[in-house]
Amino acid sequence: MIQGHIDFVSRSRVEGWISSPHWPLRGARVLAFLDETCVGGGVVDLFRQDLADAGVGDGFVGFRIPVALEPWHDTRLLDIRLEGSAFLLKQRRVCLAPRESVGEDRRRQGRDPESLSWMLARGWITQPQHDALRLLSLLGAHTQLLPPALSHLEPRRRCDEVAMIAAGLLEVHLLQPMALEIREDLGFEALAPLREELRETFPAVPPVIGLWATRRGALGVEEGAHQGGPAGASNPIEHGFGDRELLLLNLDTQPSLPRGAGTDRFTAFVPCRPEA
Repeated sequence: MIQGHIDFVSRSRVEGWISSPHWPLRGARVLAFLDETCVGGGVVDLFRQDLADAGVGDGFVGFRIPVALEPWHDTRLLDIRLEGSAFLLKQRRVCLAPRESVGEDRRRQGRDPESLSWMLARGWITQPQHDALRLLSLLGAHTQLLPPALSHLEPRRRCDEVAMIAAGLLEVHLLQPMALEIREDLGFEALAPLREELRETFPAVPPVIGLWATRRGALGVEEGAHQGGPAGASNPIEHGFGDRELLLLNLDTQPSLPRGAGTDRFTAFVPCRPEA
């Protein structure tokens, strides 16, 4: 007999336990499914003191696995299956929770290292996309080097090509369909309003935009500030953009102008809702 329970389900991870009195399941692989689509997987290897005290195996019966769900997936339908067997673990009681109660977990959806590695292994994202999104998740900023061939294009065509590269990365970051607005001739003062705009448009997603200019510019970034840690001494790291560099920037990193920098204008690539 195999028994278990799904304790927690969000759009980025599933937690629970699974055990058998007849054979150990530590190290066994479990898979998360929605209908017949596999959306995540991991191993049974977490120690649960509460279950050890209750005499459930040796206590190493827990699992915490990343999942990557599409926007239209209903988390209430998710189940867990033991690989190589017919065992299926369904959620016993589920209900919809207010957005604010799981807001931080939803904001990490598909963006933590485990989820990104899982998507890479499944072929959902490419290695360059994985590397860019991982750095963006950890630091709050990532500089994407642009192909040399773009330097030979006339300015309008060049901007459009950079926009296509930005759109490809931002769509993976959002994990949902999007359109992209090209906003030109902006200054530093536009970043704060853009942050509020993105929070309104995509409330469950970190506010990330692309920055580029024909001439090279720079911004100071408080790396890691987007993760909501305790405030410390200001120590911004300079990140360049423009010419052959596209900067993906999380606007929660408290961007600032480097000392002595001017107020050169730039182009922002801003995600928006696709038209109906």
